This record gives sequence, C-alpha cells and structure tokens, in this order.
Amino acid sequence: MINAAIIGVSGFGQVHYRDLMRYHNEGRLKIAAAAIINQEQEAEKCALLRELGCVIYDDYRKMLADFKGRLDLCCIPTGIGLHRPMAVAAMESGASAFIEKPAAPTVQDVDAIRQAERATGRFTAVGYQSIYQPMTRRVKEELVAGKIGKVQCIKGVGLWPRDHRYYTRNNWAGKLRDNSGWVLDSPFNNALAHYLNLPLFFGGETFETSARLESIQAQLYRVNSEIETTDTAMIHAVSPTGIDIYFYCTHNSQEHFGPVIEIRGDKGSIIWKPNGVTFNYENGQETLAPLADPHDRNAVMDALLARLENPQAFTCSLDIAGTHVLAVNGAHESSPIVPVPADNVERLTMEDGNYRYICRGIDELLHRLYEEERLPNASDFPWIKNGEKIPMANYSRFDGGKLR
Repeated sequence: MINAAIIGVSGFGQVHYRDLMRYHNEGRLKIAAAAIINQEQEAEKCALLRELGCVIYDDYRKMLADFKGRLDLCCIPTGIGLHRPMAVAAMESGASAFIEKPAAPTVQDVDAIRQAERATGRFTAVGYQSIYQPMTRRVKEELVAGKIGKVQCIKGVGLWPRDHRYYTRNNWAGKLRDNSGWVLDSPFNNALAHYLNLPLFFGGETFETSARLESIQAQLYRVNSEIETTDTAMIHAVSPTGIDIYFYCTHNSQEHFGPVIEIRGDKGSIIWKPNGVTFNYENGQETLAPLADPHDRNAVMDALLARLENPQAFTCSLDIAGTHVLAVNGAHESSPIVPVPADNVERLTMEDGNYRYICRGIDELLHRLYEEERLPNASDFPWIKNGEKIPMANYSRFDGGKLR
C-alpha cells in the first residue's frame, strides 16, 4: 500500500486533499500523515483524516521526521517560495514529492531540488495538470513524430481578469518576494503558468523534455498599482532550432479569453484549447475533444502512482517544469516592470464592493500581437518599453534581473 502525506489542506490544498481522500477511499493509497497549521479553521477535514488513522501535525518538519522512511509520496500544495525546502525535506525523509506549479521561483531552486533527487533516489513531480491529459499527450506525440513538419512558431494567449480579492487571498499574491525569498508571482508564473509551460513543452525535441531556450525578450507591465509584480506580459523565446515561442497574458482585460495555443509547422498546424484540439494536416483536418475532463485530476493521480512503481512512467518532471522557471527568470532579466500610465487604466467596481483594474485597449492589442506573432512597439501604445534580448543557453542563476 502506498503511504501518502500532505502539507496543507486549504486554498489549492483542498484539491490535493480531495485527490488523496478519493484514492484512499478507493483503496489505492493510505493517507498516513498531514501537516496542517490552521487546524481550527480546518476542523472538519482534520476530523475526517483522523477517522482514517491519519496523524496530524502542525509542523511539516516534525511530520517528515516522525515518518522518515515510511512515506512514499508527499503532496505539497503550498506557496511558490516553499516548494524547494519542502520538496527537498520530503525526499530526504524517503518520500517522493508532488509540488504545485510553478516548480520554484528561481533556476537555482530547481537545481537544489534536482540535487536532492540525485542524492535520495526519489523524484519530484510538478502539478501542471493539463500536461497529464491524454489530448496533450497526443499533441506532443504528433509533434515529435513530425506530423506537421518542422515547427516554426508556437504561441499562446490568455486574458484572465483578476480582482482585488485575488491579490489578497494569501500573503504572497502579487508579490515579488516574501519571507521565504523570491516568489515572482505573475500571470505567467501562477494563474496562467500552465499555458506558458505548455508551449515550452510542445517545443521540446523529445516527448519527455521542453524546448531548449537560446534567448528571451519580454515586456512586463503593471496596471494594478496596488501590487508589486507584473500583471500584463508579452514574452518571446527562441529555441536553438529556430522555433519562435510567443506568450501573451494579462489579468487586466475587459473580457475573459483563452487560453489558446497554436503550433505552426511547415506542413500544418495544431490548435490546443482546454476543451479540445484541432489538427490541420496537409491532407485534412481532425478535431479531438478531450478524452476526459480537461482538468481531470485522476489523470494526474494515476500518473503519480504509476511513477512510484515505474521510473519510466511519465510525470511533469523538473526537466519540463524547470524550463518554465528558466523562462520566468529570463523574462525578469529582460524587462523591468513598467507602470502603465494612469490615463490608460480604469478601475471597475462591482456591486459587492470588490473591484479590479482594466488596461484600456489591452484585449485588442494582445489578440493582434497573437495573430501577427510579435512583441508590441510604440506604434501600438506610446508607453511600450522593449526589454533586452537575453541569452539563456548558459543561464544558471537568478539574482533579481531588472528587479535589482
């Protein structure tokens, strides 16, 4: 029987909690231990866990020490800055780790987790749930097999408005740093991180890897003056094989749109959406609806359990998720966070008193950039500021980039 533990059951931890409870009830694993710092607020979950024989702690380090050598898997749905220390501690206790996305704030954090993998013989998987879905696997298999020829461009776009409550839901939302160090919260490193990670994954030369990055150029903007970080971004990465990878995202649009990812080759194209994929080949078109819920958590859990039994089973590894961290660090090396002028910003207040900020014209701009496959320039908006083109081939440490 697989023995599992969890660190945190609130926030997105509720998703991991439900996953473990479901698989426990199906007899596929045992929830042996849980670290919950807010036990009074989570009294019902604590009571249910205790009924299952789960031992509950208020300190994850004490839990891992007491269960050293007795855990197979530790789920870590915690803040970005805690992924490295908790994953390393879990592996050193004998458990493999399942951390939430992104893998970590910096490339050196990812390297530390990799070193722990090598030292302990355990693994860390990352919770990019879309990457575990059958239709995503099919896209990557088609690309590796050359079904649309040589890939020339991969582009993604997501317009996901976020309000004041989103940025006050925890102590690191909207922050660049917290008490643990770098966080680098942003649309492309949190809510829409899946959809930057996927274009990078689709650009990988093998099924198990993401694209290698030769350079990155970014433009990072802040519409919401109440936060530290960027909330609107445009990123252009180039692979050594000549693939252009574009990603456009904002939390300050009028409308909700996407994500949409398009892969263009010299013999066809593929359009990925959460609700299905369209393959455009030279000899015709095929549409593939999701073989399951596009956010099916069973696909994630099944992959984790398979990986515990078989080292060759696929999960979103650090080889994949680490490339996303590299792109995030490269974006902050390339561009400062540029405040959008106040006369381009509108504050929209809802009936319940909640509010959000909108950047006038950003919806139209991001759609246009996506179609034209480019970064914006001063002809789009006079406040546009081009970031520096950063070489990434030998990049090994993030020390603040343009945030210094």
